[in-house]
Amino acid sequence: MKKLIIITLLFAWFSTICAQTEPVEQPTKNDKENTEKATTPDKPLVVRDRLIFDIYHSFWMGMPAQGNFMKFNPGFNVSAMWDFMLPQNKSISFGLGLGFTYYTQYSDCIIKYVRENDLNRYFILPDDLEYKYSRVSYMNCNIPIEIRYRHKCGFKIDFGVHVGLVAGFAHRYKGDNYNGIEDEFLNYKNRDFYNKQKFSADVYFRMGWKSFGIYYSYQLNKVFDVGKGPAMNPMSLGISIALF
Repeated sequence: MKKLIIITLLFAWFSTICAQTEPVEQPTKNDKENTEKATTPDKPLVVRDRLIFDIYHSFWMGMPAQGNFMKFNPGFNVSAMWDFMLPQNKSISFGLGLGFTYYTQYSDCIIKYVRENDLNRYFILPDDLEYKYSRVSYMNCNIPIEIRYRHKCGFKIDFGVHVGLVAGFAHRYKGDNYNGIEDEFLNYKNRDFYNKQKFSADVYFRMGWKSFGIYYSYQLNKVFDVGKGPAMNPMSLGISIALF
């Protein structure tokens, strides 16, 4: 029995010595990569095109035929975006964020809310009237949602939709009194409009290279409720700049 115990202890001691003297294998590059992949959880990456400015000219659809609305109508859209790349395809990503859109409309008309008819109407200014400008401003706060494609050479395409709330609609006039009162200069902003649609939705498209591109958008809904004003909505075309 004693001999068996001594033989067992000697065998255990010999095994320990062999294990200590055995050379240690250095991990290879592939082993390190596999270990990092195993320990790093998959999560969406927040990169690329996080702050975008779109500067454009707006064409207004559905305007009264009598007025002149074919003027330069500058506007802008700014979006703060999160870019979530798909793990299966790093060229395609999903964009989500917050945005603000501003439209203008210059014309030879003024727009008023007529309380008697509960209607928003355009009135053409007299031809001999001197005025600096007659402008409509239309704003909304929105959530941009888009699908993005990025090629490794820098080419990119975005398809998306803005869904949001109308933040304001106003008319600004600066010029001589259009009511026939001579030697009176008017300079005012009118926000007294009713029957505006509270929500806005437009589809948009961007295409470009790296930080620059072209921008197109079309608002799906009208500015006013049906039968309560001109059936107008903006369509915009311009340039896009992604700061980072």
